Amino acid sequence: MLRLAVVAAFLLPLLTWTASSHAQNPPVTMSPPPGVGETGRVCFRLVNKSSVQLYGRLRMKSREQYTFRINSRDILEDCFVGTTYGGNRISLVISNFLGIPLFNCWTTTFHNIELNAFRKGDAWIYTAVCE
Repeated sequence: MLRLAVVAAFLLPLLTWTASSHAQNPPVTMSPPPGVGETGRVCFRLVNKSSVQLYGRLRMKSREQYTFRINSRDILEDCFVGTTYGGNRISLVISNFLGIPLFNCWTTTFHNIELNAFRKGDAWIYTAVCE
């Protein structure tokens, strides 16, 4: 019973933080772009403009996934292979360290994908340049 109380005491602030983040920045639930994009190697450049480390993932229509952790004010460049969504778009999700989505969008990789997080009151706002 004591163990349950200790676990609850640890998880309650974490769940409250996640809930307040979702209240300020609800996940986008839009459909993927229609059609099929190109198949092949897709290279991207993530730029973290925030003062905190960010976590997330990039996903293709063919279900290939690239999981990332990018330090504050850092740049991450890499490539992965698969089939993109229509309009040559991929899915971008910024998540917390538990993998819970905090922001998502559909973006191309023809530009720098700038990620940002900033504090607004008691919550954090997560954004990205998704073109």
